[in-house]
Amino acid sequence: MSSFLNRTLGVILCISLLSFLGCGDDDGTGADQEITYTVSVSGMTAVAENDPGTGFKISLDKANQEGSGITVAYQVSGTATAGSDYQALPGSIIIADGDLEVTVDIPFIDDTDVEEDETIIITLSSQNLPANVSIAGSPLTITISDNDVAETCTNDNSISTADRGCDLMSPVANQYSENVNPNGEREILTNGVPNHDYANQLSGQGVNLNTEAKEYNVDATPSKAANITLITNNGRPRYRTGVGLNGVAIDPAPAEPFIFSNPNTGEFNWDWVFEPNNNTDDVRLDCAYAHVQPDGTYHYHGNMVEYADVLLAGLGSGGTVPAEPVQIGWAADGFPILYKFGPSETGTSIVELTPSYRLKTGERPGDGVTAPCGEYNGKYTNDYEYASGTGDLDECNGIDRSVTLGAQVFEYFYVVTDAFPIVPRCFVGAPNATFRLGP
Repeated sequence: MSSFLNRTLGVILCISLLSFLGCGDDDGTGADQEITYTVSVSGMTAVAENDPGTGFKISLDKANQEGSGITVAYQVSGTATAGSDYQALPGSIIIADGDLEVTVDIPFIDDTDVEEDETIIITLSSQNLPANVSIAGSPLTITISDNDVAETCTNDNSISTADRGCDLMSPVANQYSENVNPNGEREILTNGVPNHDYANQLSGQGVNLNTEAKEYNVDATPSKAANITLITNNGRPRYRTGVGLNGVAIDPAPAEPFIFSNPNTGEFNWDWVFEPNNNTDDVRLDCAYAHVQPDGTYHYHGNMVEYADVLLAGLGSGGTVPAEPVQIGWAADGFPILYKFGPSETGTSIVELTPSYRLKTGERPGDGVTAPCGEYNGKYTNDYEYASGTGDLDECNGIDRSVTLGAQVFEYFYVVTDAFPIVPRCFVGAPNATFRLGP
């Protein structure tokens, strides 16, 4: 009896166990079914350059149950630059077993540059992603706003180019003569008095026009040297450019230098000197773009319009084109200086010759205290740069071209132009010591 009961209980237990296992298979939750995941990226979309702890999250839709880490790669793009706007990111993360997400910090670089808004775009990559993990959502775009404010330039950056007119006549007659001495020098004797109307910007201060005898010497048969010589030395006047055929010195050496300010220490920055022709109100240039110095010496700084009209009516102030080159002076190295026009490349016509300088673009690098700030606009001589080939003339506002003046032929000459530098600021030959101004 007991054995029968044991067999009966065994059959009932077996049937119950089979029934239980059969129900488990039918509901589709067997242990051998693969779990699927979706991964996405999220985070703040607008941050400031100096925000600490800014980053993004890479998340699964459910906790990782794989028994090992899931590696997710991502790409970084946008207008922000790794290394200058933020420290480079690793490009991938691992979501550990049992974890749901990983946070990636973005170490921003808080510089002092004033910049437009920039972006960092995080895009998840399917490269090497497990087959049971798919990407959901869109890339994350983070816009970075700059926290720097542009400094306001307090320097006066205004310019003036109009002449102040002429209201005086020379008190004595102009005297000028030249001859070639036994040393092969062109010897120029003059009283330096202009042969046209002029203005005395120092009138009322006891300064009279200097009419004393003056002598200049230049090489009568000039030649080019191995190197050019500047009319300035470390920004300070060193040489006059030359002398007009009326005996008036041509002296474009810079006006006042930038003076340290905030506070005003009285120190000068000779790298930044006012360009006289663009500061005519301050320098007080007259109708010939000239003025007298404290010792009364009259000299040209720029386009000597009034004198050009004396040589040929309308040459300076009007639209007169000469039939032949018009010499207006001698440079300190002996080469002639022509007014605006010279022979063409073929020598068959007279053409206006143009300089090869241009304004620099953008803002000056100065802080407004030790050096000027503001936009390059010609207020300072250093606002300009030489750009070979942009005009006809070379760095010294001259050209290798044959010109016949009287009985002499020159293979190089300088030109007075309408645009900067207007008059030459350097020499291709050796300047004579009689034009020396400083060390």
